[in-house]
Amino acid sequence: MTKLVLSTIMALILMFSAYTVADGNDDANISFSSSLIEDGVSGNMRAKAQQMAFTASQQFLSSNMAQRLGFGQGQMQNAQNMQTPQVLQQNDMQNMRQQGQQGEMNTAPSNLPAQNVPIGPVPRMQQEMTDREELRDFLKENTFSVTDISEFQEYVTPYADAVQDYLDDEDLDDEDEIYEAAVEWIWVSDITLIGKQEEWLTPTEFLEETPDYDSNPVPGEIVSDCEDQANTLASLLIGSGEYDESDVRVAIGIVNFDGSAGGHAWVEVYEDDEWFPVDATVGPYYDDDEEEVIYPDDYEDIDFDYFLDEDYSVVEVWYYYNNEYFIDASSGTGDAPDNWDDVPSSYN
Repeated sequence: MTKLVLSTIMALILMFSAYTVADGNDDANISFSSSLIEDGVSGNMRAKAQQMAFTASQQFLSSNMAQRLGFGQGQMQNAQNMQTPQVLQQNDMQNMRQQGQQGEMNTAPSNLPAQNVPIGPVPRMQQEMTDREELRDFLKENTFSVTDISEFQEYVTPYADAVQDYLDDEDLDDEDEIYEAAVEWIWVSDITLIGKQEEWLTPTEFLEETPDYDSNPVPGEIVSDCEDQANTLASLLIGSGEYDESDVRVAIGIVNFDGSAGGHAWVEVYEDDEWFPVDATVGPYYDDDEEEVIYPDDYEDIDFDYFLDEDYSVVEVWYYYNNEYFIDASSGTGDAPDNWDDVPSSYN
């Protein structure tokens, strides 16, 4: 009896959300609303919640309880014809591929059901990134440190030979040229490149070794995921002399773009008394499902300070750091200049 009552409550919540978009028409298509799920929840948790609500609603509709509560036959039929969240996501991917084949527009999959979104300056994030504490534990266990600084800081190396050689070899004279080079790096997941869920590379490994990895799906190209690109971009900006350590930092946390939330790492730069995000991962990326590199529309036109005036959707920041400074944003502990207490106005 308790299960039936709980199922009924879940079903009523689901159907109330559905009817808010049905405009009172019994024959209208019913869309599932995820308004009950808090922003920032991972895609996997959202999908599980949707599946639980869907299952409860179908059990409710197949019983005689729906009729006893006054739902009409047409309403129940429309609701029972709803597709599961998994089917909706599969249809979304199929629509995306068909549009890409027809050359209409580049699209990227979303965690929201039945929603295609154009690829603009959308950073590549990790849907399965470990949480804050797990990430720190991972780095403690896997980072060889010869100093007392945070493990995170070992991965920003502005004065390493590989970083200085890259600046010289690519003839990078200022922040704009550095960013233009960084945007050409290709995002590849850790699973594809390393065979692990989480792995961090130093800028030296990223710049000099990844082009020759046997697992590199784009041989000869510099590839890896967000934290390696962010750490290397910060290293180049500091190592070039364009900025010092007080004005460049790497941020790690959760972002949410086009309804898709995930773990991410990006760079922030301080100019004219204001921080703004600088993200290298808005460029090409390797699609594991399609097994090809996707080049977003007009990504080459994205400037170094693009996110100074454009929204950058941050849900939560875990850490700020570079080779000299570190802050645990959740606890406020660490050692950094006073300007590190500020956050970009483009956060939303």
